[in-house]
Amino acid sequence: MSFAARASVVLTLCLTGGSVFALDQQQPSASSPRTVSSVAPQPSVLEGLSGLWDYNAELSVDAATGRPEQAPRSAAARQVAAPASTPPVRPPATGGGTPAAPNPSGTSAGGTNAGGNGSGGNGGGVATFDEARRQMAILLAAERRTLLRDLLEVPEKLTIRAAAESVSITDDLKRERVYATDGKKRKYQLSAATYEATAGWQDSAFRKEIHGTNNFKMTETYVLSEDGKRLFVIIRIGDPKRPETMAGVNRVYDRIS
Repeated sequence: MSFAARASVVLTLCLTGGSVFALDQQQPSASSPRTVSSVAPQPSVLEGLSGLWDYNAELSVDAATGRPEQAPRSAAARQVAAPASTPPVRPPATGGGTPAAPNPSGTSAGGTNAGGNGSGGNGGGVATFDEARRQMAILLAAERRTLLRDLLEVPEKLTIRAAAESVSITDDLKRERVYATDGKKRKYQLSAATYEATAGWQDSAFRKEIHGTNNFKMTETYVLSEDGKRLFVIIRIGDPKRPETMAGVNRVYDRIS
């Protein structure tokens, strides 16, 4: 199937709310040796991608359900987020674990001083290890929420400048990010979210592959409609090798200029 045919299927599913799984089957596999290329498309494609684009809330949908994208809130609707605060990781307690309940005899149930390490103790080492692991899980979950919040926030207008060697994207808050199209991984920051990304071309589509901590993966593919009046931004989150983990949205933008 040619790219044009694949794009036609993708765009049809975008508009009809087709399944995220069906849609992804029409795109090159993430396990394919060829994902993105530094070879730029025709100048007409670069010119077509460039311009000012307006978010179409009616046609932008959750890829799995076909329903309108949740909370289509403009990036301009809130202040730039400060770095997310996360619960502090408390150092392991010293002294061998949690205190035992009061005992009239002055000893713990195991016959040792309360907080000792006798056979009847409460396993202080295990308790502190479990607490540290719980706190780490809280940190990782908070960081993932930050990534999802900031990377999935809906910019109601996008300004794109596409060239052979890079693509510049500016949102409503005038936050510009420049993605080199050489396929090399670079670090970026959007509001409180920090991430790494590679970018390049898939025939006439521009594609970003985003990586975050704790194996976070997300792709954004930018495809023009045949008449150049609409821009489709196909976003997928999850591991392409595990389709059951995938989620995403199909955004539609109308050309302003």
